[in-house]
Amino acid sequence: MDRDKRQKASDVFQETNYLFAEKTTFEKAFPMIEDIEVKVIEYGEGVNEWNRERYYNKFTAGEYINCSNRLCYNGGFSLGRIIRYMVMNNMKEYQTKEICQGYEGSPKGRRKYRDCLNTFHITVKIKYKEKQEE
Repeated sequence: MDRDKRQKASDVFQETNYLFAEKTTFEKAFPMIEDIEVKVIEYGEGVNEWNRERYYNKFTAGEYINCSNRLCYNGGFSLGRIIRYMVMNNMKEYQTKEICQGYEGSPKGRRKYRDCLNTFHITVKIKYKEKQEE
């Protein structure tokens, strides 16, 4: 790994093996979703006009959205948790704010200097598949 590259939330997720869960595709995890639109606006360190607003759909959304702060380790937030909450409550639209889960630290993440202060404003719109009658 590059000396100055800190792992972000999605990197840590990809390297983790879970005891009671298996990683899968969006289609398998959410077969009831026909389409999804996610808009993320990030504020804080490392954010500029080119990366402030980001958009995702069912082909580009992942379990985690990464933080732009280059000093942040394990930074970002769980988009998967938000989608699971919406599906569980049969919600079509949802807006929320999340604070970065990471921290600013040494390149390998061994020393923690402070919590990352970046924030994310998230808007999610889900279109569910029509229920098939048998």
